[in-house]
Amino acid sequence: MDSRNSRFEQELRGNPALLRHIMNSQDGQTLMRLLTQSDRGERFRQAVQSAANGNASEMADCLRQVTESREGAALIARLQRLMEQKDRGRYGGV
Repeated sequence: MDSRNSRFEQELRGNPALLRHIMNSQDGQTLMRLLTQSDRGERFRQAVQSAANGNASEMADCLRQVTESREGAALIARLQRLMEQKDRGRYGGV
């Protein structure tokens, strides 16, 4: 996972309110679709469980796979911009 995706993961992990905000957005829903479309979410569920147990490598692989498509890369870029806006105080409290 490159440093931008690593920052994305760390920011989400450290800010549950931002994670909820993103997951309720249209882009968040698209991300979930991309993460779960290939096998009805089985790989993603396993990655979430592994991450909960301290091993984020499977989650990193899931995100890497998303970024390999043009749609996925654009989506991650939009989500990263959303986080940067939050950093500048545009989403006060999120």
